[in-house]
Amino acid sequence: MAIPFLGELFALVSAFCYGFSAVAINRNAEAGNSSNGAYLSVLLTALLAGICWLVMGRPLPDPGLTVWLGVGYFVLAGVLANISGRVLMFRAVELVGAIEIGILRRLIPVFAALLAILLLGERITLPVAAGILLVFSGIAVVALGGRMSGARPPDRPDLRRRAPEDLRHGRILGTVSSASYGGAYVSRKFALAGLPDPLLGTFIGAVTGLLCGAAIAPFSRRGRADYLSLFRRPALWQLIAAAAVSLGQIFQFFALSLTTVTAVAIIGSVEMFIAAWLSALLLKSERKPGPQFLVASILALLGTLVITLG
Repeated sequence: MAIPFLGELFALVSAFCYGFSAVAINRNAEAGNSSNGAYLSVLLTALLAGICWLVMGRPLPDPGLTVWLGVGYFVLAGVLANISGRVLMFRAVELVGAIEIGILRRLIPVFAALLAILLLGERITLPVAAGILLVFSGIAVVALGGRMSGARPPDRPDLRRRAPEDLRHGRILGTVSSASYGGAYVSRKFALAGLPDPLLGTFIGAVTGLLCGAAIAPFSRRGRADYLSLFRRPALWQLIAAAAVSLGQIFQFFALSLTTVTAVAIIGSVEMFIAAWLSALLLKSERKPGPQFLVASILALLGTLVITLG
């Protein structure tokens, strides 16, 4: 007997995992840890997706051109999602904080829609145009506005201030990360046409991310430090952040197998508010959101809803 709303429940759990991961990344940075655990999250994703595929995945198809094209697109999605997407997102949270990155992540469906129009031939509908306008209006409030937060929690006088240069850098990285995630969705769409197995595709993408990280490490001091952290005992918040991101992605795949993409996307939008609640009110790792953040949140959420429902 099917359990009602099980897909929606999985989507809500996924949103909570993603929101909590942003808070954990921020807490890890506050604790002074030099590595943010991005590659650890990629490794855990590979392990979890691989185990799930062995238990419930489809049998391997006969090799052919279509299948190999699917593998190639999954590899591209792995680079976009795990390197330029996830690694940059982890770094952006360190620089900007979990609350503001929650806003910037609302750019993901916008970039995905634009790339789908350009590469998949989808039409520019009125709802898509209106949603893009709303989301970019919310981003403009964040990027062009002043202080994004209200007063400091009275019991956290040590709450760190972020330098203007770090904020600008973090916002750029967050935007590039969102564009990469949007591109990864389109690449996966192409891949699933040739190799219709999301769990296997997730495993291929994660392994690709690990291999690319190993190739990049010799040429980047920061990348080398992050990658070499795989071979050291992780800090508590590092491990929590990595596990939360990995579980969020796995639960999202389960949700997509049980309910519509629209439902998953709408429920996933609450990730931003989960991160804000956990950061500012429960864990008190960031200032309480101010009126500008509230306006930006409403605009971005409305834009996301218009795009997904349209």
